[in-house]
Amino acid sequence: MHMMNIKPWAFALLVVMAGCQVESPAAPSLAEKDWQKETSLGQPKGLWVQDDHVVTVDANGNLVSGQLTLAEGQFEGVEGRVDDKGVVQLVTVDTASNEAVLFTRHQGQWQLAQRVPAPEYEITGFCLYQDSQSLLSVYLLDERGGADQWLLGAADKALPVRHLVLPPGVESCAVDDDSASLYVAEESVGLWRYHADPERDAERQLLDRLAPHGNIAENASAVAVLPGGVALVDKEAGAVNLYLADGRLQQRFAVPVLDEPETLVVTQQGERLALYAVDDGDKGVQSVMLSWPHAAQPGITLPVVLPTAQTDSVERYGDAADDPAIWVHPTSPADSLILGTDKKAGLYVYDLQGRTRQFLEVGRLNNVDLRYGIDVAGRRWDIAVATNRDHNSLHLFLIDPASGKVQEAGQIATGMKDIYGICLYQDDQRLYAFANDKSGVIEQWQLLGGDSITGKRVRELKVASQPEGCVADEQQQRLFVGEEDRAVWVFAAGADQPVTATEVKAAGEVLVDDIEGLALYQADDRNWLVVSSQGDNSYVILEADSPYAVVGKFRIGMNPEAGVDGASETDGLEVTSANLGGVYQKGMLVVQDGRNRLPDAPQNYKIVAWKDIEAMLEKP
Repeated sequence: MHMMNIKPWAFALLVVMAGCQVESPAAPSLAEKDWQKETSLGQPKGLWVQDDHVVTVDANGNLVSGQLTLAEGQFEGVEGRVDDKGVVQLVTVDTASNEAVLFTRHQGQWQLAQRVPAPEYEITGFCLYQDSQSLLSVYLLDERGGADQWLLGAADKALPVRHLVLPPGVESCAVDDDSASLYVAEESVGLWRYHADPERDAERQLLDRLAPHGNIAENASAVAVLPGGVALVDKEAGAVNLYLADGRLQQRFAVPVLDEPETLVVTQQGERLALYAVDDGDKGVQSVMLSWPHAAQPGITLPVVLPTAQTDSVERYGDAADDPAIWVHPTSPADSLILGTDKKAGLYVYDLQGRTRQFLEVGRLNNVDLRYGIDVAGRRWDIAVATNRDHNSLHLFLIDPASGKVQEAGQIATGMKDIYGICLYQDDQRLYAFANDKSGVIEQWQLLGGDSITGKRVRELKVASQPEGCVADEQQQRLFVGEEDRAVWVFAAGADQPVTATEVKAAGEVLVDDIEGLALYQADDRNWLVVSSQGDNSYVILEADSPYAVVGKFRIGMNPEAGVDGASETDGLEVTSANLGGVYQKGMLVVQDGRNRLPDAPQNYKIVAWKDIEAMLEKP
């Protein structure tokens, strides 16, 4: 294993820098007298320092804390975190078994807590990430290119979260927990930053490059997190670069006392940094103090609600699942169903445990909504209507009120050029569908029963740009529409009413575009509009009456005990206040999940008990 394979450092930094024409900030190089040898740490194969915690992997491969040997073995590398309960969590790699190992200390007692199953590749490096829920995960580096993220300590066993594609040969990474930034050193290219949060896209940003295009003289090797920044070892140049989080180089200095430094460990002491460089030769550990008047840059933290369950995944990878609807069984609420569109293939029908009951492979269905009670062919049915993007039609489905079985019932051509979202509305036994087009057109269709279901267009509404999510309020005869990049609007729903709209909430800091799914939670004195704020992976609850005050905003986090990841990039959502029994006595929220993790899988739908949302809203 080559987790710390760093070549000898040069002593003549200024000569090397001049030869590579690298411009660095005006800062003196650190002389040998500025460095202090940490004789008590020996010549470790790994080092972690945080506050009064100092843990090493000694020269024999044993895990050591002070004078205490935590575990004997063939370990290499060590990193740690302290969780929100004060529990110390350490991770190292057992080179004999090629396993990452978690050790914990609680109330003074150390124990081996978990082992991550050995991958098929040799682990060449690792780094830890502690998220806003205080959940710990480890990134295991594969020299072939990639990193596997595993969740540690939150369940009976380590759980695979996702696979992240990285450049080949990467051996060093570090995570800034505050900003959820994963830093990766690609030796022959430069310093990269990725999103550490698995509920974010795996996009990357190149912060600095090798000379002559950047400030790295020879190569990018070991990386370490600073408060509000990152440090990079330029190993063959014998230098360390200190950057702010935006990639601006703040300081570059020589390390004249080391031969083969393997890692860089950083801790903060006020406005000063303590840097510990671990040498692979006979120099052991050298430390130095530096001024660093910069602070961590934490991201915005929203309240988190945990999902209680999730549906089976759709069959195909990519952007497939889109919009759910909830069918409430008339006599047995626990037998209620969730309908979910697959915009590559058709319509899924799930039970409340998320298990697939039916799949109707009928084409590219985008959004779906349902209502109760329509007479067709001499009997009473419930009805679901979806937008079919293959035919720009309203795709009709009948639901047996007794069994919940769903069957096709034909299509109604709309004449739209790019049909998108839909919602249904009942007015004095008349049934309407509001279907919208990417052009901004919203058509109101009356649906009529009989020997079959027919439809006639009765009204046209319009917003300035692309809409999708919508929901009708039968109680006050209104239609809420989400114009993705601009605002939520409200129209009168009646077919004979004016077509003017009133703005409910504009896109901005609260509703971050795209504005996607809309649903209404109506119970007792609650009349709330729930909106998917896709741009920041959150959900906003508004009063559904003017002035449309914000009730709350939250994210759906990871529930390791249930084996369910969080939700992000949500398109459609649905909510019901019906008592569905069990944890759903106050109803449920169902959201489409654009990134299905724990482990990587095609998209699905997450289910949240509404009682948990109310409990979150009641917290001070």
